[in-house]
Amino acid sequence: MAHVEPTGPIVTPPAHTDAYMDMSARRGMWSGFGHFTTWGSMLLILTVGYATFVITMGVPWIGALIGFAVFGVAVGLLMNMGGAWVATVVGL
Repeated sequence: MAHVEPTGPIVTPPAHTDAYMDMSARRGMWSGFGHFTTWGSMLLILTVGYATFVITMGVPWIGALIGFAVFGVAVGLLMNMGGAWVATVVGL
């Protein structure tokens, strides 16, 4: 019916190999991706949470700022994000 048979030559894929990429480079790539994802998601959570508390809930801006800074530093320490994360949150 709607099934179409391939008309071109069928190419056999190469035999499976474990990896074409050096494993230390692969680990470094995934480590960098994980750090980027963690930092990006935490910054997004802090930004959206702060805006939500200030704009929609009527929390004073300074209270929300201090609260989310404490939350950000605490979560960063629990997730071993390092001193750069603490400096970023304090700088915001």
